[in-house]
Amino acid sequence: MPKPLAPTTVEELQAALRLCGDEQASVETGGSFSKRLVGGPVAAARYRLTTSRLDRLLAYEPADLTVSVEAGMRFTELRRILADNNQILPLDPPFASNATVGGILAANSSGPRRRRYGTARDMAIGMRFATMDGKLVSSGGMVVKNVTGLDMGKLMIGSFGTLAVIASANFKVFPMPETSVTRRFQAPSVDALLDLRKAILESVLQPVAIDWLNPAAASAAGLGDSHTLLVEASGSSAAASRYGSGLESLAARAGSDADAVGAEAWEAVRECVPRWLEANPEGASVRVSTVATRLGTLLAAAGDAGCGAVLRAGNATGHLLAPDAQSARLAIGRLRSEGIHATLEAASDAARAGVVAWDASGNELAVMQRVKADFDPLQLLNRGRLYGVI
Repeated sequence: MPKPLAPTTVEELQAALRLCGDEQASVETGGSFSKRLVGGPVAAARYRLTTSRLDRLLAYEPADLTVSVEAGMRFTELRRILADNNQILPLDPPFASNATVGGILAANSSGPRRRRYGTARDMAIGMRFATMDGKLVSSGGMVVKNVTGLDMGKLMIGSFGTLAVIASANFKVFPMPETSVTRRFQAPSVDALLDLRKAILESVLQPVAIDWLNPAAASAAGLGDSHTLLVEASGSSAAASRYGSGLESLAARAGSDADAVGAEAWEAVRECVPRWLEANPEGASVRVSTVATRLGTLLAAAGDAGCGAVLRAGNATGHLLAPDAQSARLAIGRLRSEGIHATLEAASDAARAGVVAWDASGNELAVMQRVKADFDPLQLLNRGRLYGVI
């Protein structure tokens, strides 16, 4: 069993990593470890370090729409603090009930409202992180860059803790909308719903979120057993009412059924991946990304492989949900042959066997490897956590 390390201050975090570095001891790091299935399995380590006790609110200026927290703060607690001031941090991460802020950043988690607000890289405006030699690095206002000109704080987002350990983060936050409306659209054919999606995106409505669930995913989320388009609009009460009427008018012209649903529908969408993995322990989640015009190709690949699909319908990113290893391999093979990015994000050991999990593009992997060599030359930190590559 690895020896536990649970620092309560940034100084203790630095000392803990310096200890591991001096001993040349491998260390697994995380917050609440809610996303251990996501990314890649960590090799056996001598130490297991949790940031969960680094959970303080460092600074909050509601008038400036900024907040700074330590990495171990639970996202639910941050959301509560902001809600008391009618503000939000609309990351919409999965595993939200247990996730820490640092874990959300390390996994680059986001959800349906990324269409309006972006992802963690858009909302994080500053960061402090500790390296294996015990140094504390800050980025943001005093931007720290390497020789290639990269913002090192942004590089930590999505690195799964393989480069350094996030100690704290600063975010821009947003006013809470006065109200919101959500419409669920279902149609007898994929083409009819694709036409409706196109009409919505080309209209003046411009929703906050627009997600597509195929029948398998919709059923798993408790939203029906047909191809389903969920659309959220928000703003003033008057604007939300106009949005609702406009969406229903577009649906009528497209021959689609439309009904109003509550916030619980979006919670089901946000948590679809973890709930699927819990219900299908031999299954997998495949993260996908392509251009918006190829949404139909994604849906066809999911159907042919027997997978569920939960997709951001505005930009054709999201997840395919495989019930077993064979379905995951079929989906990944099909998608990559079509030139679509497909990453085996969370899976059983059987589903991982013989699959290249991450199809890194361009010089992305080379940059990560170079930074890893600079920050952790002995490869001690979270070995294998970045899809088995780093």
